[in-house]
Amino acid sequence: MTDFERILARVFVEIVISIDLSDDDDIDPDVATGLLEPVAALLQEMPRADRRRLTEFMLEYANDEANAERSATALDLPTALGLVE
Repeated sequence: MTDFERILARVFVEIVISIDLSDDDDIDPDVATGLLEPVAALLQEMPRADRRRLTEFMLEYANDEANAERSATALDLPTALGLVE
């Protein structure tokens, strides 16, 4: 990944984790689903190699994340977003 791609991937992961961990009072679950489902669909259309790179980034992020809850969420992202088969 280029530096630019890593920054975009990190921004994406940070946003998704924040949405996922938000309280239902802060972000309605239906709204969260409505935001993330189209994104997941787009990600699933990426070439396999790109999905693999994004998955690897998410796993690296999870390993580097000090907050256990955020780390666990990051570990779940590749499956939750349909990046892994």
